Amino acid sequence: MEIFKKSKWEFNKRNNREEKKDWWYECKNDFEKNINLLFSKFIPEGLGEDEDKENKDKYLQLVIKEFENLKIKWQNFFDSVKKRNERFLEDLRNCGFNVKPLTARCPWRLVIGLGASHPQETSMTLHHIYGIPYIPGSAVKGITRHWAVLKFAEEKAKLEGKSFEDSIKEIAKALDDGNDLPLFLDNIEFKKVIEIFGTQKQVGKVIFMDAYPLDDINLKIDIMNVHYPDYYSGEKPPADWQNPKPVKFLTVENTTFQFYLISRENVLLNIAEKLLKEALKGHGIGAKTSLGYGLFSL
Repeated sequence: MEIFKKSKWEFNKRNNREEKKDWWYECKNDFEKNINLLFSKFIPEGLGEDEDKENKDKYLQLVIKEFENLKIKWQNFFDSVKKRNERFLEDLRNCGFNVKPLTARCPWRLVIGLGASHPQETSMTLHHIYGIPYIPGSAVKGITRHWAVLKFAEEKAKLEGKSFEDSIKEIAKALDDGNDLPLFLDNIEFKKVIEIFGTQKQVGKVIFMDAYPLDDINLKIDIMNVHYPDYYSGEKPPADWQNPKPVKFLTVENTTFQFYLISRENVLLNIAEKLLKEALKGHGIGAKTSLGYGLFSL
């Protein structure tokens, strides 16, 4: 009962009756909201027979509206999150760790966790406590490792005359197993890459922290079109007369993130920073990177 549906009606002189022109979801303002719960657990009210609009667009608009309200009221809260992370990093420095900060801005759009399970089909990763968008450390490490695999696979294919695809498999397996290869690229030895990311039997020597937004967080609704819905549902072959079904999803737009790398060894830390910068600029992080999503400027 905290979330309800409101409608706007206008009188139609031609039909001589009141007609619904628009509708939207609203939240009562007398209770605290966690945007992650609102986004991932909220089940919208069903639509009546006279309502021909899908409710996903309205639902995402509600999430953005409530997030904007929280940004105004919770500036002190966001500052507290930042200070908590700074205290944590200072404790690590006192324990002998080196901390390498990296600030990067995503000038276009970013979506992490698009394919995760969600009541509204398309998801986005929000912090389960803070309720804000962030990039998990596992994603930061994963894209950095993937970039390293691509770099060394390209070099291996060039030196040995193999296909790029086969070289990727060999480099990835060597990293998984911890097998050193006689490769040296951009002043980086392959064995240093193994030390950075670790193996199934050995912990990596560089820690990739979660990346949090630094300044204004901008949530936007984006759209992708499924041009052959009957084909993807397994009912009919693809054909031009099938009506596209737009799918709305939530993204973060034009937002700066703060990354942190941590290690006791400065050499490995510098290599990891170089690989992360290249990965963010050249490959991107999250979903739909081939379309330009998730690319960062440094």
